[in-house]
Amino acid sequence: MSRFQTHTSAERRAVRRDTSGLRSIVCDSVLRCAVTPLRKLGTPLRKLGPPLITLVVITLALSACASIPGWVPLSPNHIPSSLDADQVPGAITKANDALSRDDTATAMDWMRAASKATGLPVETRQEVQALLEKASQRRIDVLSHDEDGADALADMVELDLPREIAVEAGLASAELYLKQDEGVDAYRVLKLLDTKFPLHFERQRAADIMCDVGLVAIQDGPGFLGFFTHRDEGIAILEYVILNAPWAKRGDEAYRSLSQRYEYDGEWDLSVQRAQQLVLNHPGSPLRVQAQAQVPHLRLLSIKSPEYDRDAIYQARGELEEWLTMFSGTVLEPKVRIDLGDALRRLSDNDMIVSHFYERVDNPFGAHRHAERALEEAKDAGDEVRMKDIQTWLDGLPPAPPPAIPNTAVPVAIPATPAPAQPAPPGAKP
Repeated sequence: MSRFQTHTSAERRAVRRDTSGLRSIVCDSVLRCAVTPLRKLGTPLRKLGPPLITLVVITLALSACASIPGWVPLSPNHIPSSLDADQVPGAITKANDALSRDDTATAMDWMRAASKATGLPVETRQEVQALLEKASQRRIDVLSHDEDGADALADMVELDLPREIAVEAGLASAELYLKQDEGVDAYRVLKLLDTKFPLHFERQRAADIMCDVGLVAIQDGPGFLGFFTHRDEGIAILEYVILNAPWAKRGDEAYRSLSQRYEYDGEWDLSVQRAQQLVLNHPGSPLRVQAQAQVPHLRLLSIKSPEYDRDAIYQARGELEEWLTMFSGTVLEPKVRIDLGDALRRLSDNDMIVSHFYERVDNPFGAHRHAERALEEAKDAGDEVRMKDIQTWLDGLPPAPPPAIPNTAVPVAIPATPAPAQPAPPGAKP
């Protein structure tokens, strides 16, 4: 970055565009600046050879034309990336002259180079810092009112400027990008600010801007074969916001948009997780009631067959019953009751599948137990057709043996009978 100083990325791209010569860097007038010095060489050009002629033309053109940018090496306006202490007074003079001409970029470059000098007196260093801040502030003020100033302001964030100035430049750049409908570029600048200054004083404002950008980008169309769309960028931006800037004012909308996008893409676990996070992190949000109802709905959508995931169905049933306890009477109640009926029917079907299995393996007790539970679940769902079918199945099952009664008698300890005394053998002492 020090080689290019404060000039914009557009200028840097212009330098890299043609590496074969100077045609993309300087105009024809620059080359004409070298004609007069070449004629004064006194040696016929044909004797110099093509390589040497090229080198001479480049060197003299760069040194003879005062219009060459200061970031180009060998330019008479070239500003080094750092200075020695004895060069700082001259740099201060040049920076003041540049400011008098409203050349804020040159003034900033001189002061950035001077700030890297070692062994400066305290007064001189303070003067350098004050002049750097003055030049930077004036440059921000100028670029903020220039519709093409977003890139230059973004470049200032990457420079070694004081935090307050870099943050102000980054926010100004982001706002200009937004005016040009380049929200993704605005997000990248603000993310760079977060990386360089995690605790900067404009975190709330930056978070709100990034959230707004993400909410717009995630609604983008599918594009053509995955191209010409910012949908994926929108997902990445909102994921960044909920992880690194959860204090964004529209954070609840970020969770909802992510949950909806993951639902559309069939990523059920992520969709459920984002809806749950909305409920937990934004309990006072007007979106909370709908999100809490959406969690069990998504669980049911993710289950393809009642044969599996009984635990997930049972969890959805509990969440739906809890919602009805908390929010009964709201406009979402009919929809939630439909989902609850769906969950109960799936649980009933699951129990009937297990009952049929036990009947095949000659376990009438298990068959009866699961069929009776299926009957209760169908009854709770209000499904009379299922109730009738299950009752018919129960009537056709062989009678279940009564459950074994456990032996609850407490064993009584019987004292051992002592063995009868044996007569002592003859001659034994008593």
